[in-house]
Amino acid sequence: MVLTIILALIVFTVVVVVHELGHYWTAKKAGIHVVEFSIGMGPRLWHFKRGETVFSLKLFPIGGSCRMLGDADEEEAEEGVVKAPDPRSFGAKPVWARMIVILGGAVLNFILAIVLSTIMMMFNAQSEATIRAFSDNSPVREVGFMEGDRIVRMNDRRIRVQGDMQLEMMNVDGSPVRFVVDRGGETLEFTVTPFLHEYEVGGEERSRWLFGFQWGFAIGTFADIPEWLEGYPAVRELGFFESIRMGYQNVTFLVRATVTGITRLFTQGFNLQDLMGPIGFVDVVGGQVENVTAAAEESGANVGLAVFWTVMNFTILLSTSLGIFNLLPLPALDGGRMVFLILEAIRRKPIPPEREGIVHFVGFALIMALAVAVAWNDILRLFQ
Repeated sequence: MVLTIILALIVFTVVVVVHELGHYWTAKKAGIHVVEFSIGMGPRLWHFKRGETVFSLKLFPIGGSCRMLGDADEEEAEEGVVKAPDPRSFGAKPVWARMIVILGGAVLNFILAIVLSTIMMMFNAQSEATIRAFSDNSPVREVGFMEGDRIVRMNDRRIRVQGDMQLEMMNVDGSPVRFVVDRGGETLEFTVTPFLHEYEVGGEERSRWLFGFQWGFAIGTFADIPEWLEGYPAVRELGFFESIRMGYQNVTFLVRATVTGITRLFTQGFNLQDLMGPIGFVDVVGGQVENVTAAAEESGANVGLAVFWTVMNFTILLSTSLGIFNLLPLPALDGGRMVFLILEAIRRKPIPPEREGIVHFVGFALIMALAVAVAWNDILRLFQ
């Protein structure tokens, strides 16, 4: 459990530091005075000053901030005295410059995710949307699918990576599904009716719709083909630049999957059970690390390396999720601040700071209330 907490804290810290560095770097490039760069929240545990910026480590290891001149006017102005804006304050910069600073955190989160995803792709094997083999009585084989076919479209969804098909499988209800495949440069179209597969998990009966085939695999530039995959037409080795492309595609898939999840959250009803906070994240990381460790020990693989790739995968997922979450047009988030900047650009004058401050304060209070509710729900799940 201690190891799990440490690993989760490392992931959180890396993702938050990168996010705040995005704000910090763009602010410095825009000529904005960064007052404090902090990791964590609450009272300071340790700090030092370099140049004009104070770098702080705070008590609670969640979140962080990049406080710029103008973010805390009440601390920088004498009471009752109206001062001209400092030319190096955030508010004194053009709207376009402030937009870049606001977007900097999320953009750097996406860049981190792409870099790590590319590294994972280069050193590992990953399933992709090609046909490696068929199960008995496979409906896709019966309509004419062949080993090596690449699925490029399923109904109206374009299939870039294997995960896209998993997203579309959420909509499968037993009705015929239209597939478009690429077979050696030739485009073919098929209509397939899935079959219902019934199975049991922990004494509980479950079922799901299947099409009766196994995924192909892409082998990274610096990875070896496992013996059990040798000889299949849908197993291919990636070149250096192809690994980079797939690393990028994996992150864009995570973006699409996250946006789909958020959309479903609002269109199909809000359910607290669908949300997870830091406590739940620690629990999921712990469970996955245990599973990976057991599998590695059973197969004789390097346990440390297996855990390393697992932690990296969670870092990719969290960095992408944090980038998207911060861009949501909600008060107190980067996306909410972007809304005010867009309104300012349209009106050609800023929203009164006190009004914007009230909106962000209320938004922050609501987000904190939701965070407490999610944390409590995570704790209850731990004891179920």
